[in-house]
Amino acid sequence: MNVETEIVPHEITLGELIQQRTDRLTPSERRVARVLFATNLMAGFDTVAELAERAQVSGPTVVRFATKLGYAGYPEFQKALRHDLPDRIDSPLRLYAKSTPNPDGDEILETVRDAFVRGLETTFANLHPAEFSSVVALLSDKRRPVWMTGCRFTQTCAEMLQAHLYQLRPHCHVIAHGPSGRADALLDVARRDVLLIFDMRRYQKDTIALTRAAKARGATIVLVTDPWLSPIADIADHVLTVDVEAPSPYDSMVPCVALVEGLVAAVVAKMGKTTRRRIAHLESLREGYTWDDQAFSIEEEDT
Repeated sequence: MNVETEIVPHEITLGELIQQRTDRLTPSERRVARVLFATNLMAGFDTVAELAERAQVSGPTVVRFATKLGYAGYPEFQKALRHDLPDRIDSPLRLYAKSTPNPDGDEILETVRDAFVRGLETTFANLHPAEFSSVVALLSDKRRPVWMTGCRFTQTCAEMLQAHLYQLRPHCHVIAHGPSGRADALLDVARRDVLLIFDMRRYQKDTIALTRAAKARGATIVLVTDPWLSPIADIADHVLTVDVEAPSPYDSMVPCVALVEGLVAAVVAKMGKTTRRRIAHLESLREGYTWDDQAFSIEEEDT
């Protein structure tokens, strides 16, 4: 059997590689990809026969899947997975020894600055313009309610995005980070709704369960995740990745916050003057509730 093998690009995680080449896979090969994402890629350590049984495909299909990713065969795919896995499951404890900077005065500032600059440059270099534009179009559509949520640290990003979006358009909601709040929110999630979810390593089971339930109700799923890709990538309609390199034992949220700011800027640009009118209305409602030395009026532009 002759299968053309493509070169695997450097500086890319296995999850990103599978995501990027999904369009080139046959339906059977995509079933292999779904099984891998559903198991946080752990099924990749199965034998060819075991993985084929899980995905309900043939053994040759599993081999073709590996070669379409650019590997010479399934053993080389597993070698790449073994190399990728430690970073995929890193925790603050594992990151502590290799990430904490040497506390030598100004060198800390340089280390922190360089790490954040690299993270921002990597994130924006890897964003696919078409995917980003599709997400902006969803967030700009006032007819489609948007729900946002995250995990332990990324919940802050979800709340930050909602704090901006609700000023620009109606029907923007945050789903609380907690089992009861998440379950209750599903009551109102419907077919035309959008669920934008932030999920970084180590991926939480309750977050994945929430997303699957929302997908079953017909919601469109937008995932913001790290380069190793949350298992949610398997069912997401749109995936945006951010770098998480940090000079501390904790993944950096700087690129994620920058992406949120970028989405807000793009929504403002796409929606145009309607966002200004809504902000002006909001400011008028806030009069008397803020401490101002001087009252400012916002004059509407002619439409």
